[in-house]
Amino acid sequence: MEVKELIVRSLEQSQRYLTNALDGLTQEEAAWSPTPECNSIAFTLWHTVRVEDRNINRVIQNLTELYEAEGWQEKLGTPAQESGGRYTLEQLQAWPVPKLETTQEYAKSVREKTLAFLESVTPEKLAEVPSPERPSDSVAAILGRISTEIAMHVGQIAYLRGIKRGLNK
Repeated sequence: MEVKELIVRSLEQSQRYLTNALDGLTQEEAAWSPTPECNSIAFTLWHTVRVEDRNINRVIQNLTELYEAEGWQEKLGTPAQESGGRYTLEQLQAWPVPKLETTQEYAKSVREKTLAFLESVTPEKLAEVPSPERPSDSVAAILGRISTEIAMHVGQIAYLRGIKRGLNK
């Protein structure tokens, strides 16, 4: 199995888990968090998509992120050029919760772009280092990190859903 096939399979599996975790959630449930210091499902989903968008488009391909190029920042009403990775408590609490459906549309757009990139990626491209300041970050290493982060956050979303709502019966 090639590296890119492994990454694609990981993304597909994470997508199935995410689809199940989001199935039937209301906007209120997506915005809920266990305490004011915790991330909501909506925030975790937004952050996860932002990380994928930034790394696939800007870091690896040196392109404009879809967040900007397709106007998702305006559609979502979320901060420009942010991913929420190092938010303070004040920033987290002030974060405007976008509509879940709109965030899912953004996620779909980003994933389509990711899969198109992976379909065309060559072994030589996987070995490239996009940023000389980070010589250990080859394209393959970045893809592996993205895949891991997505799986981790999808698990968090499923856990939050379980606390708030449980499984669909």
